[in-house]
Amino acid sequence: MSVIVDDNNPLVQYSNSHGWTKAGRAPEFDATTHASATLGDTATLGFEGTSIGVYGTLGANFGSQLNFSIDGVHIGSYQAPAVPAAVENQLFWQSPLFDEAQHTLVVTVDKDIPVPEVNTLNKTFFLDYFIYTTVNTAGKLLLIDDTDASVTYSSGGWQSSINSSNCLESTQHVSQSVGSSAAVSFNGTGISLFGTPGQKDFSASIVVDESQPVISQSLTGLGGNSLFNASGLSSGIHTINVTVLEGNLGIDYFSVTDAGSAAPATPQSVTAQSASAPTGSAQSASSKTSLPIAAIVGGTVGALALLLLILVAVLMMRRRKAARVEQSVFEYPYPMRTAPPDPWAGKRISVTSMTTLTDDMDRPKNFDKGRPASRYIYYNER
Repeated sequence: MSVIVDDNNPLVQYSNSHGWTKAGRAPEFDATTHASATLGDTATLGFEGTSIGVYGTLGANFGSQLNFSIDGVHIGSYQAPAVPAAVENQLFWQSPLFDEAQHTLVVTVDKDIPVPEVNTLNKTFFLDYFIYTTVNTAGKLLLIDDTDASVTYSSGGWQSSINSSNCLESTQHVSQSVGSSAAVSFNGTGISLFGTPGQKDFSASIVVDESQPVISQSLTGLGGNSLFNASGLSSGIHTINVTVLEGNLGIDYFSVTDAGSAAPATPQSVTAQSASAPTGSAQSASSKTSLPIAAIVGGTVGALALLLLILVAVLMMRRRKAARVEQSVFEYPYPMRTAPPDPWAGKRISVTSMTTLTDDMDRPKNFDKGRPASRYIYYNER
């Protein structure tokens, strides 16, 4: 991955505060530069990586020169070409590859012959930024240039340029039709999109991780090139998608913050910035958007858990009720009562005594004139 370090970063140490002067303007990175015309002045940067490049603005000159050393060993020099006017985002020097380790870069002013009539600051080299490659990205500001292999462009929808001095590293991609899209995955807690400075009459939809689209647009083409910013993302892998809705959009680079950091995430903030706002005062084109995904998922899971508990309780109540009914059928809470004694037990009864003393009309018969008619059965108690 590529890490970008601005000339104004405290990591960059300048040898003599009186020899080095601060300058800067758009489209220079962060609108800052450091320059010195004093021979022997140095700028030192310690970094951990495998290679490093030095970029800046080249002023009108007659053949000025910078020297570069890594870990105390002279590696190379940069002989400035003669240019009639200042040119930004120029690569002064690119180091060879070396092992991933801690290294120290020293830039030394060796010769400075500016053109006074054109170069009003009387300095040739204006250090702007450093870009180095590394595998240790935690807590650093990552750069994803428009030419980076991780950026995916829709087929036939973009045109690349490698001679755009107003863009970082002098490169950009410009859309050719409505519907053209670009996407890139990144590891970090925030991302910003920067477009071609001064572009106008465009509109684009920008989405991070399938969130609500944010529209970025410019109608005047004045001012800075910051188009979009998202912060407070959870630490991990995310994806940003850019789709052109109107006009032609120029993409310069993406910057990723807190790459690989394990710090807890803060509430997400997504902001589109109008490229028409003056430098340093870009205005928000949409309100900050928070995505309560965790709350929605938590509420859904909680509701399902509650329903499951209710269902289990109902089933348990039904089983207990069925058990009580079964117990009441087969268990007797009181001793069973015995039948009362049979009054006929041990009695001798004649056959005739079991005869009903009525006729067919259910009227009493008179078998014995000495006895009154009766409907009852008589028996002898002997």
